[in-house]
Parts: sequence; structure tokens; C-alpha cells
Amino acid sequence: MMKTFLCPAILLAAFFHYSALTAQADRFQQLETEMRAASGADRVEKLIQLSDAYMDAGQYDKAADWADEAGDFARKLRLQYQRAVALNREGKAMMLGGKRKAGNRFEQSLDILRSMDSPDKNLALNNLVALRTLAQRSGKAKDIAEIEDQINRISNNSALSAPQSPPSAPVTREELREEIGVLQKEIAKQQARNSGVAPNSADYEKQKQALEEALAEREAQIDQMTEEQMKTSMLLMQQRFMLDSVVYTARLDSLSVANWNLALREAESSQKFFIAAIAALLILAGGALFSFVRARQHAKVMEEKNITIREEQQRSENLLLNILPTLVAEELKKKGHTNARYFEDVSVLFADFIGFSKIAEQLKPEQLVTELDTAFRAFDEIIAKYNLEKIKTIGDAYMCAGGLPNGGGSQMRDMVNAALDMQKWLSAWNSERQAEGLPRFDARIGIHRGPVVAGVVGSKKFAFDIWGDTVNIAARVEQAGEGGKINISGPAYEAIKNKIPCEYRGKIAAKNKGEIDMYFVEN
Repeated sequence: MMKTFLCPAILLAAFFHYSALTAQADRFQQLETEMRAASGADRVEKLIQLSDAYMDAGQYDKAADWADEAGDFARKLRLQYQRAVALNREGKAMMLGGKRKAGNRFEQSLDILRSMDSPDKNLALNNLVALRTLAQRSGKAKDIAEIEDQINRISNNSALSAPQSPPSAPVTREELREEIGVLQKEIAKQQARNSGVAPNSADYEKQKQALEEALAEREAQIDQMTEEQMKTSMLLMQQRFMLDSVVYTARLDSLSVANWNLALREAESSQKFFIAAIAALLILAGGALFSFVRARQHAKVMEEKNITIREEQQRSENLLLNILPTLVAEELKKKGHTNARYFEDVSVLFADFIGFSKIAEQLKPEQLVTELDTAFRAFDEIIAKYNLEKIKTIGDAYMCAGGLPNGGGSQMRDMVNAALDMQKWLSAWNSERQAEGLPRFDARIGIHRGPVVAGVVGSKKFAFDIWGDTVNIAARVEQAGEGGKINISGPAYEAIKNKIPCEYRGKIAAKNKGEIDMYFVEN
């Protein structure tokens, strides 16, 4: 008989487990669909929700991957708080999955919160509690003490003083009468339900009349009571009500047990029904198992497709970010077009190789393009280090700008330091080339600062570019320079004169621009 009961129970449990897994898979797919449709800060939030969902499901590796992707995307968009949240989720997933370096994620999240002076102390406490748990696991008593000290400092700073409860008002006789009347009526209803007496029946009315008479006697006694006696009486009435409620609940439980015993006896006398039910459950279980296997296969195929889609999407985004600044790329994805913007203070750099025509005559075309690619790749890495924006290359000329796209200033110091690194790299590269008997690539570099207009032109093969007199003057400053040196204009010099030593060249004639104050940056 026990086996007869166990089989349906096991099959039902399997069915419910399968239903839960299906609902879970649908939830994951819905979140991923919403994430792919979102952009900007909304997409970061969706990625964090995906991480939380996988963490709740016990899939800690996937939770960590989604949190890592959220952190990377938030870093690209410079959303510091969302990146701190993503690092917290990644640390939790790694800690639950038994992975190392989980503590590093919590520490990074704390560093970001400290740098932005975030008011979200709950997130900071969450990170510290996780670090304390990791320290306890590894037995680092000193680290535990330091973390406890930080938790106490944050808790004390964020704690609010508990509101003081107002003094209790004295109990009046009218309140006592009202309270006792309500409790007595409730007790009468409980007793009527327990005894099976229907409301509004003759027996119920008799009980109600007896209760009213008892209340009349009670009111006469209330007039003689002191305040303490009234409080005591009220407490006794409340306790009696609670006791009657417990008795009523116990009787309900007893009735439930009796019904269960009756159902059990009926089940024992109906073996044929159970046999038919078991057969039906076995058929359902077979179908459920088949559906479960199909769903697993489908989920695996979908997961592989989703991974491929995410990789392709990431490659597309990286390619777009290589072509356009982050804010411009986001605007283009949302609107399908971008508006030109005016920037008051931007630094522009031009670099050009001296005697490039003669170099081209000495090298094969394929070799010449390879050499240019080597130099420009090095320039790309240098300006990326200083957060400058590459604009374009024109033949052997290289152009970049500072202060785009956030309009936070010309970044003149970064621009000059980048130019110094470029000349330093070219000097080392030319030494290697001369040893191999190859021609030198000596570059003139010119820098100017001022207002520009920036934007994307065209609808196909679009490119980010800048326009204005500042760009023209920067080109003239580069043409007036010398190989291996950095030539800057007067406005550019004013921005760095107290930070980087320069040599005044005097006023130099520039084509179509008259005479311009120019300076050589000292190497």
C-alpha cells in the first residue's frame, strides 16, 4: 500500500519540478529579450536583473557572466553606481559558486562607492558583510577586525534615532465597556460556531440575551473599579478571547483529521480507482518526461544561439565604438541619426611624416602600408592611454582631438604628453630601422586649441569628424614645425605654460592665417 501512495507522489513532484523549470526558462528568455531591446542605463539594469535571476536559480557561473557584462557596459557608459552594483552581484555569484577572487569584486565596488561619495550605504554594508564572510572562511582575524570596524562606522553614521513612544493614556470606563462588549460578542460568535448554533437562530438569541444580562452586571461592577483593576480586567478578557480562538482552531484541526481519516478509509476501499489513477499518472509522467527532454534540448540550442548572438552583438558594439565616440554611438543607435554639436574648448593634433614621397619610392607599396599601419597603431594606443579621440588619417597624416565628446575642456596637458610619447616611440622605432638599413619616419607634430563643431556626416560609411578654424590653424602649426619636434600655438601654450617647459619661436607666418605665436615643446 505504501508503494501505491509513493508512486503518484513522486510523479507529481517530478511534474511540478518540470513546470518550475519551464517557468524559469521562460523568465530567463523574457529577461534576455528585454535586455537586447534596451540600451544605455536601461540595458545595464536588465543585465543586473538577469544576473539576479540566474543567482536565484543556483546557476552561479551564468550569474557571474551576466554581472561581468553589466559591469563592462556600465564602465563604457561611465555609469559608476551601476558598475558598483554589477561588481557586487558578480562577487556574490563567485562567492556562492566557490570561485576565487570574489573578494576583489567587493573591494572594487567599495572603491567606486568611495570615489563617488555614494549615499547608498546599504550597498557598501552589503559589500563589507560579504568580505567579512570571506575573511571568516580563511581565518584572517586581522581582516575581520578591520571590516567590523568599517561596518560599525557606516552603521553608526546611517542609524536614525528611534522615535520615542508617547506615554499611554489612562483607560477610561467608557473605553473599557466598549472593549469588553466587543470581546464578549466575539467570544459568543466563537462559542456559537464551536457548538454548531447558527446565527439568528432561537438558541443564538438566548445566548445573546444571557450575554447582555452578564454585560449589565459587568457595567455595574465597572463603576466600582479602579484604573488598575480595569486594565487587569481588560487583559483577562483579551486572554480569554485568545484562548477561545485557540480552542476553536484546535477543533478545526480535529475536524480536519477526522475528514482525512474518512478519506483514507474510502481510498483503501477503492483500489481499482487508484490503479486507474496510477496508470494515468504514468502516461502523464511519460509525456512530461518526453516534453522535459525536448525542452532541455531546445533550451540548449537556444542558449548556444544566444551566446552567438551576444558575441556578435558585442563585436558590433566594439566596432561601432572604435568608429564613433560612446555618446555619439548611443545617439545613433537610438535615433538613427546624430546632431552636430558645438564645443567651446577642444585641442587638435596633426602629425605628418617628413619626406614621405621619398620614403614611398624606396619601399614596395605593400611594405609602405605595413610600416604606416605599425606607426598609426602605436599612435592609437598612446592616445587611448590619455583618453583622447582619434578623428582620422589622411595618407601619412594622423589627426586626433581632446575634450570630445563630453566637452569637459581641451585636455591640453594630456595632448602634449601624448605627442611627447609619439616622438619618443618614433625615435626608438627609427633606431631599429636604421640598424636594418630602412629609411627613417620622422614626424612633425602641431597642436592648437579652440572651438570646433563635431558630428557625423553622410548616411553610408559615416565617420565622425570635426570642423572649424581651429582645425585649419592646427594644420598650419604642424606644417610650420620641424621633424622630431612638437610645435604648438600661443593659445595652446597658455594652457600648459606652468606645467610643461616650452621654447618661444616668435611669430611665424602661416598660410592664409597671418603670423601666429609658436612654441617648441622641450623634450
